[in-house]
Amino acid sequence: MIRPRQLCVALLAFSFSLLAAPKAWSHRDDYIDETFVYQTLGSREREIEGWAEIHAGHDRHPRAWYTGAFEYGLTKRWTVDGAAQWVRDAAGLGLGRVRSETRYRFAEEGRGPLDFAVSLEYEAETRRATQGEAEHVLTPRLVVSRDLVPAFNTTLNLDFPVSLSGEQDLQFRYAIGARYPGEGFVRAGVEFKEAPVAHSSILFPQLWFAFPDEVTFKLGTGIGLGSSDDPFIGRAVLETEF
Repeated sequence: MIRPRQLCVALLAFSFSLLAAPKAWSHRDDYIDETFVYQTLGSREREIEGWAEIHAGHDRHPRAWYTGAFEYGLTKRWTVDGAAQWVRDAAGLGLGRVRSETRYRFAEEGRGPLDFAVSLEYEAETRRATQGEAEHVLTPRLVVSRDLVPAFNTTLNLDFPVSLSGEQDLQFRYAIGARYPGEGFVRAGVEFKEAPVAHSSILFPQLWFAFPDEVTFKLGTGIGLGSSDDPFIGRAVLETEF
């Protein structure tokens, strides 16, 4: 587990690397494990996604998850999206998670030293998903993005989730993503996400395959490093814009 001092040093180093980078165009698609980028869909643009994944480890039977998601650009800077997830376990297939999110970016990218956007997300997880009590969480988020070179995207998410169940406590988590290149048939990336209070940290290397007609296929492997994480997650995503 990363210590608080190490975390602060890592975040400061990442911020200075962003500030030192030349201006460039950010990548538009979010990372496979939902690390958000600065850029949004254009006005009236739509995107649909389908996911399939497997979670395994901690002496539990592997569980399969299936997700359907939809994103819509209200304006050239304001996007809304929603997703529903189903989980298959020993009891069969059932609803596991519902998520909705809205994101707004303040300017056209490259206008300042860093690109900033804000996001507000609501998610509800059922008892089937948590294998305990149902959870409801509201998460304000700051998105900081910069392309270190024109083809190399870096993104930092600072999350402040508020539990709407139980004690309604405020926590902190962060995500760092890097991806290269911006264009081309094959693209490679990695995400690292940590929630210190929840003892969760996940490394998620990934590959993207960009097909004609705005169709993208993503493959990723999540490696759970925290005591509360599944040690292995395999995920495949198919998305298209129209």
